[in-house]
Amino acid sequence: MYENITEEVILQRMMDRVPSSMDKREGSIIHDALAPTAIEHQLLYIDLDTFLREVFSDKASREYLVKRAAERNVIPHPATAAVWKASFTPKALEVENGTRFNCDNLNLAVTRKIDDGIYELTCETAGSIGNGCQGKLIPINYVTGLETAELAELVTPGNDEEETEAFRERYLTILRKPSTSGNIYDYYNWAMACKGVGAAKVFPLAYGPGTVKVVIADEDKTAATPALLKVVKDYIEEMRPIGATVTIASAEELPVNIMGRVKLKNGLNLGKVQAAFRTAFNAFLKDNAFDISYVGYARVGNILLETAGLEDYADLTINGFSHNIELTDEQIAVIGTVTLEVMG
Repeated sequence: MYENITEEVILQRMMDRVPSSMDKREGSIIHDALAPTAIEHQLLYIDLDTFLREVFSDKASREYLVKRAAERNVIPHPATAAVWKASFTPKALEVENGTRFNCDNLNLAVTRKIDDGIYELTCETAGSIGNGCQGKLIPINYVTGLETAELAELVTPGNDEEETEAFRERYLTILRKPSTSGNIYDYYNWAMACKGVGAAKVFPLAYGPGTVKVVIADEDKTAATPALLKVVKDYIEEMRPIGATVTIASAEELPVNIMGRVKLKNGLNLGKVQAAFRTAFNAFLKDNAFDISYVGYARVGNILLETAGLEDYADLTINGFSHNIELTDEQIAVIGTVTLEVMG
């Protein structure tokens, strides 16, 4: 806003207020007295420009966005740790809570016993990184009689701290869709307030009067796990008005498979171009989960043409068809296979 108010502009404005009968040339007493003041004033305008940017939620940096949102008791979802089910032999072995194990570069600790030889372990490092653990566990603490220890099943996926733009969108949605008395925005905001939810859609009167259905997707805009469905269900049951019957369901994934022939710029590798298109198309699908009612044939073609290194395409198909792919109200499109061939 103030980028045009430079040191030179400020200095000239001050010099214009000095009578022309006085010496204002560079190096004069008046010039040398006003020049440092002009510099300081420019710095103030720079600070003022920063202030104006940080005070509005749509442009604020993460630090000040978090402070602004905290005024409405909205805070970023913190990172959560992955929880795994592990099997130990012999089954009669008793493993104390807090016993630590190593898997690759991550450590996990026993949090509870599920059954004989079956325990729940929580990754000590929060975030989605803990979802990639697999295979055998190496004890960090000595466990008498332990023969084998192995991860069996991911119980609760770990989630990274909510990204700035996702948090900004959630906060702006709360401002733009005010909740009141259990209206549709209430259920949307309650669902989105749960850690791990990346998208939600509310169907009032889904099964008749007094019913509400909330369909959710996880942070990766894919189908929600049973554990996430339970978290949302419990939270909404705690928040909702008396009388409503609420159903929480997962979004249905519709894989989108792309095939086509492409013309590449000289010297470019098909693999890199295909990977770049896949990344761009996947981002489009995630950004528009629940917001689009179909996957547009023309839109896919535009993403192809916007892919660096690609000049043209032909014989494009989406799930085997050369037209739009319709989505039901509860479906979200997820990327499937991408198969591109070089035009002869």
